[in-house]
Amino acid sequence: MTRRLYEILPCAVLVAWLAPTAVVAQSAPTAQPTPAPGEQPTASRLWLTAGGAFAALRGDCQTCEEDSPYRNSGSILANVGYRVNDRMDVGAEVFWMPVDTEDGQIRTTHLDAVAQFRPWGSQGFFVKGGAGMAFVRNWVDAIGPGAINSKVWSVVIGTGWEFRWTERVGLQVFGAQHVGAIGDLQTAEGDIPDVVGNFWSLGVAVVIR
Repeated sequence: MTRRLYEILPCAVLVAWLAPTAVVAQSAPTAQPTPAPGEQPTASRLWLTAGGAFAALRGDCQTCEEDSPYRNSGSILANVGYRVNDRMDVGAEVFWMPVDTEDGQIRTTHLDAVAQFRPWGSQGFFVKGGAGMAFVRNWVDAIGPGAINSKVWSVVIGTGWEFRWTERVGLQVFGAQHVGAIGDLQTAEGDIPDVVGNFWSLGVAVVIR
């Protein structure tokens, strides 16, 4: 009996000594990976851009005998969407531009699905492209006070550079071209068929991501 106690006692002492170590190892919290320098936290996936731009509009058509003049105006641009990763954003873009003409005022609102891509994650350069619809409200003085509404096909391409203030907030300098296939445009002098509107913009915007 005494011999058996001598055999069991060392095993019991070893188990008692290892038990607290095992409990501590199991209860210790797992360390969360630290983001690498320049890498963004993954707590938010929001992509939001809002700003203004100086814009130029020029219309063109297949049957126009004279070149249309360039018309300048201010414009507003906004993006809202989802940050896929550190280099890619997807979402919707709204671009609004009013312009005065000899026949009246034209207000155009582009609503496009867009994707923005940064080739180099550590740099602020980006390119953007997308397509959607444009809504044109054309006030023609010779016809009446009401507006002529049109829905047209819209395409957008753009590029720019982002400057970061913090990890989430920055400033963006951009240039873009929106193209709207307006089709038949009614003016004071009559209908103009197959009209295409080209909108160029250069501006700045606040970025939140």
